[in-house]
Amino acid sequence: MVHFLYISDVFCPWCYGFAPVMRRLTAEHPDLPVRVLSGDLVEEPTTVEAMIREHPTMRAFFDRLSRTTGQSVGGNFLRRLDPGQGDLRMFSPDMAAPLAALKKAAPGRELEQMEAFQTAFYGEGRDVLSLDEQRDLVRRELAGGEGFERLLNAPDVLASAEREREEAVAIMGDFVVYPTLFLETDDGGRHLLARGYTHYDTVAARLAAALGGGATEPAAASADACGLDGACPL
Repeated sequence: MVHFLYISDVFCPWCYGFAPVMRRLTAEHPDLPVRVLSGDLVEEPTTVEAMIREHPTMRAFFDRLSRTTGQSVGGNFLRRLDPGQGDLRMFSPDMAAPLAALKKAAPGRELEQMEAFQTAFYGEGRDVLSLDEQRDLVRRELAGGEGFERLLNAPDVLASAEREREEAVAIMGDFVVYPTLFLETDDGGRHLLARGYTHYDTVAARLAAALGGGATEPAAASADACGLDGACPL
């Protein structure tokens, strides 16, 4: 089946900003399912406090992100950028199992599931690595997530989470940028629609070309497209 293949990451701010583009695409193309692979943007455990020390221009970065994407970063998150407030944890590998568990508990809703965690983090400033926060998020916002906690440590779920992380890395190769979006066809072909944050009009034009059988390979985006230093070339 022809479908979107979306490689995203809970802790990727540009992925959070790309959510309105994805929602519009899926609303306009309800016949195209979305397969989501979880990435490895934050490969080592860290916190927002540590990140702001390393990238002191992050507040300017988030201002730019909001202006560029129309997605507002929440006040609770922005307060974490102040000294002594940045205790939000970040570690992408630890998000793989919760997302895989939700895929099994409520199949076919993986875009909604990924975006719910991104919104909880960047929109609400919640510690999405906390099991209590995950329980609350699933209970309040992700209908169909019954059995989530039981599935978290199931061997098949953990194996699936690891396979999908490896698949995402293999697909992106040496040019790892989030978000990355493809149209994947029945014959296994992939048409690249977005690499890094891309405006809706550009993605829609590439999608129309792909669905019409035309060439879609866009120019390579900068590897800084998901950077955190406030110097993204957007």
